[in-house]
Amino acid sequence: MIASLQGTVLQRAAESVIVDVHGVGYQVTVGNRTFSQLPRPGEQVHLHTYTYVREDALALFGFLSPDELTFFKLLLSVKGIGPKAGLAIISRAELRLLKRAILQEDAALLATVPGIGPKTAARVVLELKGRLKDEMFGQETPAAAGPVGEAVARALEVLTGLGYSAGEARDALQKATGGNGGTHSVEQLVTVALRGLDRG
Repeated sequence: MIASLQGTVLQRAAESVIVDVHGVGYQVTVGNRTFSQLPRPGEQVHLHTYTYVREDALALFGFLSPDELTFFKLLLSVKGIGPKAGLAIISRAELRLLKRAILQEDAALLATVPGIGPKTAARVVLELKGRLKDEMFGQETPAAAGPVGEAVARALEVLTGLGYSAGEARDALQKATGGNGGTHSVEQLVTVALRGLDRG
């Protein structure tokens, strides 16, 4: 498996790039967002890659960040989502917006991706929401939430990671805690805060 490539951009096409690594040219399929950020031919590039192997195909899919690659692999775990569909989803919006949509069970954004209908979008949300929660919150339980300050600080990190400003996140968390903290888990705080942010 080829996990990453670092080399010189030889050629850029509409959906792919050829990277020269010590005299070997690797053709890597990339999404629109990645393509727009690629350096020009002759410049250096580092891509995190997914090696797709099938009886009749061997292809590389490239991403500029390990987070995008991880999310791409998550998408491939959903029934009906292949590499091209996964790439199309990642190309639709910033990663934080896609994660936010899944956590909030908003399949509408995913349904706007060409080739992804409402049913497939709903399946992506259904299958990935729990896994994203595990990734962001770990195996936390309300009883083991730890000190309130730590939970709020971690919730603030999650909300800013989803694209909200620090000020917005702090205001939403203050309302989520009711002003007196309590024994909320990070997940509970983020869930309540997101509801308040949506209303706002």
